[in-house]
Amino acid sequence: MTDRAVQRHYDNRIRTRVLALAVLPALCAAAVGALMLASWRDRLPDPVASHWSTHGVNGYSSLTAVIVFVLVTGVVGALIGAALCWRVVEPAVVRSIVGIVAGVSVSVIVMIVATTGAQRGVTDASGVPTPTWQIAVALVIGLAVGFVCAALVPRWHNPAAPGSDPHLPMADLDATERFSWTRTVSSSPMTGVIVGGAFIVIAALAVLTRSWPMAVLMVILAVPMVMLWSIRVTVDRSGVTVRSAIGWPRIRIPVDDIDHAEVVDVRAIGDFGGYGYRLCVHGKLKGAKGFVLRSGPGLLIGRTDGRREIIVVDDADTAAGLVNHVVRHGGPGPRRQADSTP
Repeated sequence: MTDRAVQRHYDNRIRTRVLALAVLPALCAAAVGALMLASWRDRLPDPVASHWSTHGVNGYSSLTAVIVFVLVTGVVGALIGAALCWRVVEPAVVRSIVGIVAGVSVSVIVMIVATTGAQRGVTDASGVPTPTWQIAVALVIGLAVGFVCAALVPRWHNPAAPGSDPHLPMADLDATERFSWTRTVSSSPMTGVIVGGAFIVIAALAVLTRSWPMAVLMVILAVPMVMLWSIRVTVDRSGVTVRSAIGWPRIRIPVDDIDHAEVVDVRAIGDFGGYGYRLCVHGKLKGAKGFVLRSGPGLLIGRTDGRREIIVVDDADTAAGLVNHVVRHGGPGPRRQADSTP
């Protein structure tokens, strides 16, 4: 399907709402932050502390420069959001762009305002301690704003369509024959080496600096890695189920929501920028999201509303054939185990 045909589903009302969500959070945060900083002028040291190291303050700025930086951050964030969303027609990509731009912009502005506000009533900024909790609060607020803005992006439907040269296999089963196909997929050894090295570095820094934020960061990184280290993919007549080794996250795609299944070649870094639960933002798989624990053949599920889910899994050809068989025939029947691997 051409971009022009898809664009018809991305009407002016939706475009206006998307652009508002991409632009207004950054601009509003900048305006409020600048007004708050200006109102504190008489209660802040001159200059204010703007940079910290493990030994305390190591950089200063005038309050005017801080206010200008806040305003510039808001304007730049708004421009980036508008530019990225203007021509994009994939709902999943738009939602991610809006969430990331709003979250990062607001987080940076709140961090600047909070760390500067912590200096109210101080005459000499050189003794101001590192504002650790203010930074943590700013990150949490930015994360919350990003999620809310992404959730407010309206949904629109793009007709499901296979790729330009799709491989749409079809399983050779009776129309009412039941089956169960399952595979387990684990992250590649190279991913384990990279993650293990990162954990060692962060743990060493946490011990050497005696920094609790480093310890928190280590936990934050560990949780999603444990959840997404291994997944189990199951295909039966009711649809497709993907769940992690610990049971969550779990994604269920009912057969009534499936338009077709195809097999595609996935480059984890080149197409998705990494490993885990990922979203593709460019190329022929743009807009597809799902579990990419390694590179290789992937099962691509085209939903009836135009969304595309992808799972990189061994024997994706068999899985796609079973899905297409179910979509075409459906219906219950006597159960038979079809090429199942624990």
